[in-house]
Amino acid sequence: MKIRYVLLSLVLIILVTSIATASMIIPANDNAKENSNAPENSPVIDENWDLERVDFIHYVKPPNVGKGGKTNTCYKLMGVKWNSLPVSYIINPSNTQGLSENFITSAVSTSTETWDASTSSELFNNIYAINYSATYGIQDFKNSIDFNDYPDNNVIAVTSVWYTRVGKQIVEFDQRYNTRFSWGDATVDPSKMDLQNIAVHELGHAVGLDDIYTTTCSSVTMYGYSTEGETSKRTLEQPDIAGLQAIYGI
Repeated sequence: MKIRYVLLSLVLIILVTSIATASMIIPANDNAKENSNAPENSPVIDENWDLERVDFIHYVKPPNVGKGGKTNTCYKLMGVKWNSLPVSYIINPSNTQGLSENFITSAVSTSTETWDASTSSELFNNIYAINYSATYGIQDFKNSIDFNDYPDNNVIAVTSVWYTRVGKQIVEFDQRYNTRFSWGDATVDPSKMDLQNIAVHELGHAVGLDDIYTTTCSSVTMYGYSTEGETSKRTLEQPDIAGLQAIYGI
């Protein structure tokens, strides 16, 4: 009887200790997620640990840009792409500058066709949605484009791309055009930031192209700086097309 009592006591002690210890254990993933908030503009991982995000910040061209290095390509690939085409997108034309819905949607849709025309792949859906509630920066598998304040006077626009490292697949892009700049058609008013010019560049990120900052490549659409009055990015240069076709084919 005494031996059985001792054994029973040991079992009870072990059970109590296990319960107490288990109550203090935080699952590794939950603990890591809680402490994994990355700074803005840095790649982050969503709550399911499936997606990563990269933000492309389009800056105003600084007054003195260094000469930079040389490159034989003048394009840079993100290493990810859309596996399911064409891509649908949503435009929120709400703005504080009096830009008409028609002007905005025409500039953006024309910009998508600029990329479509340079590959046999139909990249963007010809039919887009208009939603005055669509918002940049929310990971919801909806490709949203809006106009709003971005808290930096030197940032023209930002494109965020969510992708899977496994499979290297883009699953969403969002874009914000910074209303700290005056937007419009720079062929009519050179003091404006030309919407079509910037949209073509930003949509290059949406399909998997990175910025390039080599000054010998400053004429290409994916060159990372722009200014008011610029319209040269409305059309693609041969390196932009070469990069696009390296991803999606001729």
